[in-house]
Amino acid sequence: MSAQSAAPVSFPVEGLTCASCVGRVERALGRLPGASAVSVNLATGRASLLLGPGAAPADAAEAVEAAGYAVPGTETVLAVSGLSCAACVGRVERALAAVPGVGGACASRGSAV
Repeated sequence: MSAQSAAPVSFPVEGLTCASCVGRVERALGRLPGASAVSVNLATGRASLLLGPGAAPADAAEAVEAAGYAVPGTETVLAVSGLSCAACVGRVERALAAVPGVGGACASRGSAV
């Protein structure tokens, strides 16, 4: 696998308490198809790796959770202007939901206060 076809992925891992935990998570991530450059940092509580075209960030999170550790979810709020109808809202929701690693998307028309 070339470095150009691999996507860098980094995410927090909860429950790491020792070097054995780090090794367990690194082995779980290393077994993913197309995974390379797997590294887990105990001090920062983050896992980093390169994922090939056949794997998704959700696969990495599932592997960590199967090893007995947690991957906390995050929420990102984006301001999108120009949403004038329900069709626009639906189009934005579908586009966001298609992004690898996005668990869900909810858009609304109008302005928030």
